[in-house]
Amino acid sequence: MRSVYIKELSIYFSSPIFYVIASIFACIAGIFFYNSMGYVSLLATRIAQYQATTGIDMNDILLRPIFSDISMLIVFIVPVISMRLYAEEKAQGTIELLFTYPVSDFKVLAGKYLAGLSILICMLAITGVLMVVMSFITTPDWGVVLSSYIGLILLGAAILSLGVFASSLTKNQIIAATGTLGMVLCFWVIGWLAATSPDIPLSGFLQEISLVSHQARFLKGLITIRDVVFYLCFSLFFLSITLRILDSRQWRG
Repeated sequence: MRSVYIKELSIYFSSPIFYVIASIFACIAGIFFYNSMGYVSLLATRIAQYQATTGIDMNDILLRPIFSDISMLIVFIVPVISMRLYAEEKAQGTIELLFTYPVSDFKVLAGKYLAGLSILICMLAITGVLMVVMSFITTPDWGVVLSSYIGLILLGAAILSLGVFASSLTKNQIIAATGTLGMVLCFWVIGWLAATSPDIPLSGFLQEISLVSHQARFLKGLITIRDVVFYLCFSLFFLSITLRILDSRQWRG
């Protein structure tokens, strides 16, 4: 697994695609940060008066919008990270060679998945610079910052498991990326559907399997076992399906 992990990381860091994606991610996150800080700066006096009467702090008007925007970025960035994990191997014809190595399918899958997750964490680490800049301007609640980053990593891990699953089904990276994005958006919007239409059948179930409903609590500074277990189970579920797909090559001949 370590060998596969190192191999995948070397491919990511030696490819210009990673640097392009990371640059785009950092630039857009910076724009979101600048807009949020500019908005708060323009309304500083009014916000101070509002806080004095209602007790609303800077986390509600600054941190949550920034991390909400970054979570939307993850929705579009992670499918690009995951699209090549198996699809590229199939397109280049190296997938069969990989299967002949004395490495179990589980270790190959784990190595590829952890490599993709490490790339995501590296990109999120870049946004840590924004938090440092913010600390010179205001005093953010570092507990909310930490919980938000944990939520973003868990969200990215869940989306990455969908991406690995989609990549194992095709040898076309574009199809893998668009398929992942489509599935993510489905799991994203069903929470809104359940919230706006509580009388529909299974509305409670739909809201529980929504990616966004569990993310919201992390952005408020709340780390609950319920939300952590959801993201972990979500990731393990799609990784297990991917493993079954890889195993099925044996009986397909």
